[in-house]
Amino acid sequence: MKKVLDRLDKKCIEISRYNKLHNTHYSYGEYSALVREGKIRGSEKAGEKKKAGKK
Repeated sequence: MKKVLDRLDKKCIEISRYNKLHNTHYSYGEYSALVREGKIRGSEKAGEKKKAGKK
């Protein structure tokens, strides 16, 4: 039987991919803080698209 992934599982997979791609070792807390501060870009939530802003 295949395990259904929840939000936390998906976030951990995202962090693992980011770490592998950028050769870093961020934990969940470090990654979340950097995304909140805008220092790195996290993935968009499923079903949400970024709104086009006016320049």
